[in-house]
Amino acid sequence: MKQDLVTFTCVAVIAVITGWVLYIGRPVLVPIAFAIITSYVIYGLAEILRRVPHVGTRIRTGVRYWSAAALILVAVWLATELLLSDTDRMLAVAPKYEATLLALLAKITALFHLETEASWGAFRRELLATVNVQSLLTSLLGSLSSLMATTLVVLLYTAFFMVEMGRFRRKLSAVMRGKADMEPVIDAINAKIGTYLALKALLGVVLGILSWICMHLVGLEFAPLIAILIVLLNFVPYAGSLISVALPALLAALQFGQWNETITLLIALSAINFVMGNVLDPWLMAGSLNLSPAVILMSLAAWTAIWGIPGAFLAVPATVALTIIFSAFSSTRPLALLLTQDDVIRHAE
Repeated sequence: MKQDLVTFTCVAVIAVITGWVLYIGRPVLVPIAFAIITSYVIYGLAEILRRVPHVGTRIRTGVRYWSAAALILVAVWLATELLLSDTDRMLAVAPKYEATLLALLAKITALFHLETEASWGAFRRELLATVNVQSLLTSLLGSLSSLMATTLVVLLYTAFFMVEMGRFRRKLSAVMRGKADMEPVIDAINAKIGTYLALKALLGVVLGILSWICMHLVGLEFAPLIAILIVLLNFVPYAGSLISVALPALLAALQFGQWNETITLLIALSAINFVMGNVLDPWLMAGSLNLSPAVILMSLAAWTAIWGIPGAFLAVPATVALTIIFSAFSSTRPLALLLTQDDVIRHAE
């Protein structure tokens, strides 16, 4: 009993210290974490290229890695160009969106006969004083330079990780001399994490393309930019899907000032997210990497509290990586079992 209390106390103290270090070190650790995730995505894409029939095995390993890296770099460049090109147009349409918001509020008050209600009038004044579309867009675009600088740092870290990959692999083999049985386990861990993240990224791209088609068909402004945001939100559980549906629907209401396009877009995007999240995603992941819903919510809350919005994007990939690592070793396999939604887990082979 005393030994269990000491163990629990040590674990609690280590957890608190780790959380504190992660919190105060987030300006440095967040770009590194994103760089590690990006490196694993590149690793996973290279492995997927290797599995292409008749062609993949003929491509040299280095060519596969740097081809995947070039694909990521092109995607980042296109997203940046799209964001920069739409900046002025976003500021130009802000007054129109504010006028549409006023018109929608007038329609709602007329529909429910609330024009004469004092409480509704006070709420309307408070809402208009708080929600200023142009100021919100100006504030959002003001942080663009910081976002681009962070992206540049992440790409720089990723490039160094890619260059050091082979050297680090040799160092790791030298350190584990006498423990040769660990090398296949580490390779299996890296392959599983890389494949998971690469498939998640590809699913996000498919989701973004399908969402863009729906937004383009209804004539929604900034559809390509929103589609890129949907690709990124695919990594955020639950809240990401909700925002991917709610944000385009809200913009459609502000742009068109009527409900036909908004409802159509809401139904189409909801159907796409449902099929992707409940059919295609579990089928590709084969159910082996699914986390418990309670664990997903707790990890999302914990990482968001520590690292803010970046933590929301990193929560599930980080937890999945820990689950895969825990499942590879017999001593930590019970922890992995607690994190998954299955009764039995398959360890790395």
